[in-house]
Amino acid sequence: MKKIEIKIDEAFRNTFLLPREKIVTQFLVDVLNSKYQFREDGKKIEVISLYYYASSPLSFLFVLPHYEYYTPDKTIQMPELHLSDHSFEDYSYMEVEELCKKVLDENNIDYSAYLDTNNELDYAHYWENQFGLETDFLMNCWRNAKEQTQSKTIGFLESSDGAGGLFDMDNGFDIPFDVDMDEYLRSHGFVIEKES
Repeated sequence: MKKIEIKIDEAFRNTFLLPREKIVTQFLVDVLNSKYQFREDGKKIEVISLYYYASSPLSFLFVLPHYEYYTPDKTIQMPELHLSDHSFEDYSYMEVEELCKKVLDENNIDYSAYLDTNNELDYAHYWENQFGLETDFLMNCWRNAKEQTQSKTIGFLESSDGAGGLFDMDNGFDIPFDVDMDEYLRSHGFVIEKES
């Protein structure tokens, strides 16, 4: 079963993620190169949050100065990336299901027991890696953008509804909700002054 998961992972990456990589990375390069002005006062922003739309992580992304360090009411611009503006339609549950069926068919896997009355597949019996692959993809685009820009900006990945957790994009860590952000950053050698 692990082999099938790996094959679906690969198909998902090749079909949905890799075609979007250049655009997402360039957006993050533009953010790190200060193409977008977060504030009128020109304050250097050292910690940012990249937000994804919770129900469709690769349809809409936006960036803000991290709310624990910078006063939100001073933010004048929120850089946004709508992938539909770049000829990428959101991929639906049905498209992911079809991709899974295709890989299962190519590998002669009988999945008929997991089809419902509408002939739809509950692919969770074979594959549950979509969210992990999407977040790994976003963190990889971030690391590529940092490498291209040599930026020292610290980045965190969060869902728009706050339910998806918090990820340290530079180190790939999933940060529990009860962790103090100051302590976390200090433990990684960063001391960022909070705005009052």
